[in-house]
Amino acid sequence: MHENDLKMRAEEIVWRGRQWTVTLDGLETLGKPEDFGIAASELADGWEGADESLLAWPLEMASKMWVDYRDFETAFLVALGVHQGRYPEVDLQTIRATMTQGRAMWEAAKAELLGEDDD
Repeated sequence: MHENDLKMRAEEIVWRGRQWTVTLDGLETLGKPEDFGIAASELADGWEGADESLLAWPLEMASKMWVDYRDFETAFLVALGVHQGRYPEVDLQTIRATMTQGRAMWEAAKAELLGEDDD
């Protein structure tokens, strides 16, 4: 979402972070550095990786270096609360496990990028 669009759509914004916004439609970036959105109905999409019981979006976003992951985490949780009933029901244990795995993936990707090996 670009700044001009943001001003025109102010009434649609439920929460605004540094990079992510929760809107009446779902979850969107503010357009910098990428223009990206997740529809409310897709928030609980499943991960198609090693653990299919987890939610896809936090794990997907954890591997993208352009994502402000801390801001995404907050936005995602706000979006789950705001849009409850617009996506398939998901239990708290799944949300916690997903957020824990996403944070671990993000930390590992960040360490690799910065050359901070555990060796």
